[in-house]
Amino acid sequence: MAQRLAGKRALVTGAASGMGRAMAESFAREGAIVAVHARSHKRAAETIAAINKAGGKAFAVAADLAVGEEIRAMCAAAIEGLGGLDIVVNNAGVVDSAKVVDMTEAMWDWTMAVNLKAPFLVSKYTLPAMLAANKGGSVIFNASTNGKTADAEWTAYNSSKHGVIGFMRCLAAEVGKAQIRVNAICPGWIETPLAHNILDKIAGETGQESGRYYDSTMRTNMMGALLPASSAADLALFLASDEGRYITGQAINLCAGLCTW
Repeated sequence: MAQRLAGKRALVTGAASGMGRAMAESFAREGAIVAVHARSHKRAAETIAAINKAGGKAFAVAADLAVGEEIRAMCAAAIEGLGGLDIVVNNAGVVDSAKVVDMTEAMWDWTMAVNLKAPFLVSKYTLPAMLAANKGGSVIFNASTNGKTADAEWTAYNSSKHGVIGFMRCLAAEVGKAQIRVNAICPGWIETPLAHNILDKIAGETGQESGRYYDSTMRTNMMGALLPASSAADLALFLASDEGRYITGQAINLCAGLCTW
C-alpha cells in the first residue's frame, strides 16, 4: 500500500511529547520527512529517535515560541532542511487557569504569545514557501474544544483558542485559491503529559484523589472513553493527506461527544 504522505515535507510544533509527537511519528510512518520542533534540540531527541527506529526521516528545529525572532529562525531552518514545505502543524500550546481578578498580565501575555501569536508567526514565515511552490498544502492548528466554549477561570486559555479558530477561518479564506487547506483540530481531554499535569494540579488544589479525579474527568464525554494522543494524529493525518483535499476552514471536534457544536 502506498504511503499517504510519500514525498511530503512537514513541520510539527510542540512535537517532543503528547499529540505533537504522535503526529510527527504518524506523518513519518506515512512517508513524510518531518521537522520536529521543540524548545531545544535535546527535547526533540526522543521523537526523532523513535522516527528513525521505525525507518522514517526527521530532524530537530528549536525555538521558544514566546520569542518572535526564534520562531522566524526556526521556520527558516525547517524550510531549508526540508527543501520546502507541504504541511505545517501548529500544535504547541500552553495552559493555565485563574480567576480574571487574580490573573497576572504575565500569565495573559504568555498564553496569548504561545497559543495565538506564535501560530500567526509560524504561518507568516512558512506560507511564502508554500505559495511560491504553487503545489497547495495543508496547515493544521490544534485549537481545543475550549475554543468553542466558555469556562470560568480558563479565560486566557479559552480566549487564545477562540482566537486560533478565528485566525484559521480567515487564513483558509486567504489562501484557498492557492489550494492550501487550513483547518483546526479541536480536542477535548486527550491523554498527554500536559493533561496529567493539569488534572494533578486541580486534584491537589481541591483535595481530591489524583488518579480517580483524572479518570473521571478524562471520561467526561458521551462515550466514557479515554482518548489517546494517537487519535489526534489520525485526524491530522487525514487532513494532511489527499483524503482531506476538499476540507478547509473547519474546526473539527475530537472529543467523543464532549462538545457538539
